[in-house]
Amino acid sequence: MKKKSGISTCDYELLNTILAVFEEIVILLKEHQNNGSLFYDSADVKRLLKIIDSTLFRIRKSRIFRTLKSGKRYCIPNRFSKIAIKNK
Repeated sequence: MKKKSGISTCDYELLNTILAVFEEIVILLKEHQNNGSLFYDSADVKRLLKIIDSTLFRIRKSRIFRTLKSGKRYCIPNRFSKIAIKNK
């Protein structure tokens, strides 16, 4: 006689609950993606201003933007990059 291989209703409820939690997490992550960040890293600034590495290096060197070094990464405050995007 074959055994029924399946998932019980209790397991379905658990899986549906887990799925609902993950869906909420994904929605929250999409809403808060870069909206609340106070700083942009170099990759974000290059993407927003559509510039290359050497241009960003010259900007940092000439101190057009105030940059902060965190470890090996340079970060630019959000307000300076918004000003640059408006002026572009």
